Amino acid sequence: MGRRRRQTAAQLTALGGGQWHLAGDLTLAAVGELAAERPTPGDDAQAVLDLGDVRQPSSAGVALLLEWQAALRAADADLVLRNVPPAMERLAALANVAALLGLGELRQSPQDTATPHGDGDRV
Repeated sequence: MGRRRRQTAAQLTALGGGQWHLAGDLTLAAVGELAAERPTPGDDAQAVLDLGDVRQPSSAGVALLLEWQAALRAADADLVLRNVPPAMERLAALANVAALLGLGELRQSPQDTATPHGDGDRV
């Protein structure tokens, strides 16, 4: 009987057209291995990164996303994150970088930004 081996190291996979998938444990060791890699944008100047299969996100993983984002912005492109694990969102919020990664507006609805009564002059 063969045992199924669990994938733990994080892997970045190109899906084509600026679409990317990141899976595995995003630990400090994995980030060190991924540092030389980077998502590249598609024709629309966006690199869309699906994080839905990331397990064990870390602050090093958040730092890696910021590094990739900075590199893409320097090339006039954007990093768009999809399916961000809640633990990674919390880490980004604790580090006060959620808005930099575009995570703040993911859960915000138009009702969250409206004034309660529509007339800001009332006291």
